[in-house]
Amino acid sequence: MSATMATGMPLRRRSGGFSLIELLIGVVISMMGLAAVSVMMMNFSKKRTSITETLSAQDNGVMALYRLERDMGQAGYGLMPLQGCATIGNGANPSFTPWPVQITDGGTGVSDTITVKGANPASGVPGTELDTSSGTSMTSVQYNVRSTVGFAVNDNVVSTLACAMTPISSVGTTSLGYTYASVLATSSSAGYLAYFGQPGEFFNRQYGIAASGLTVADYPAFTTNTLVDNIVFLKAQYGLAGTTSGSPATVSRWVSGATTLNGTTCLGNSVHPACVVAVRIGVVARSASAGPQTVDQPNPLPVLPQILSGATEIGPAVTFSIPAGGATVRYRAYSTIIPLKNVIWGR
Repeated sequence: MSATMATGMPLRRRSGGFSLIELLIGVVISMMGLAAVSVMMMNFSKKRTSITETLSAQDNGVMALYRLERDMGQAGYGLMPLQGCATIGNGANPSFTPWPVQITDGGTGVSDTITVKGANPASGVPGTELDTSSGTSMTSVQYNVRSTVGFAVNDNVVSTLACAMTPISSVGTTSLGYTYASVLATSSSAGYLAYFGQPGEFFNRQYGIAASGLTVADYPAFTTNTLVDNIVFLKAQYGLAGTTSGSPATVSRWVSGATTLNGTTCLGNSVHPACVVAVRIGVVARSASAGPQTVDQPNPLPVLPQILSGATEIGPAVTFSIPAGGATVRYRAYSTIIPLKNVIWGR
């Protein structure tokens, strides 16, 4: 006999699925979980963005210093015997001073411009002495030299007697012909012929700051091109030895680019170019965009630290003021000291 028949009443069956209350509880729990995950993802995204922006600023700053160090490592090669020339002419191209590194001071809080000059000839020939022993004078079309080894037609040279860059037109045993007429009057004076190599192996570059970042402009046209993005500040100082002679040379004081290089000693606001034995450079890189959080960074930002000799300051500090609205932008400062190996003319 069935249960229905025994009791006279049908059995009640439990309905399948969730009740409304159970469903609402599940939805609330799910929403709380999703909210927690969303907060975690947002925090992770902010941290990832901050790290990415920091790495970007770091990469740009290191790259800017690398490019400056690379050129300054060669600065002065080929220019060493030419310190007696106030300027060097180069035909129809602009004349230039034979100083390996020149800093054009921008003033307090304003970026400097740095000009780096030198030669990087493939042959590596530094030059040769002008030969006056044979009694044959130099003329406006021929240099008499002690050796022509390493010289080739179309090489550029500069004589200490004429202070003008001229291309070689012929190579003899003891003479070099050149094509620029009337550069050198007939002379039997002793001197030196500096070697600049083939066209393009002499470099004269200007580094500066524009809205796009660190820029470079090459001689003779000096057309400006962006070299490294998001570099916003560039400052440099000359490292001066105490005298123009003596070895090894050490830096006795650091001065800004407001110091000119047309003096005779290593004192005062106008010094001899041979006093400069090192350059101190500082750059500030910024992130490409503002981040989602306020950045904990000093303002003003230290760029070049103060240098002391005992209690005496021999190198002033340089700082960079972060512009208004830059609280969420990452700024990083990088600095280095670069010895000028090729410019110690009197040492």
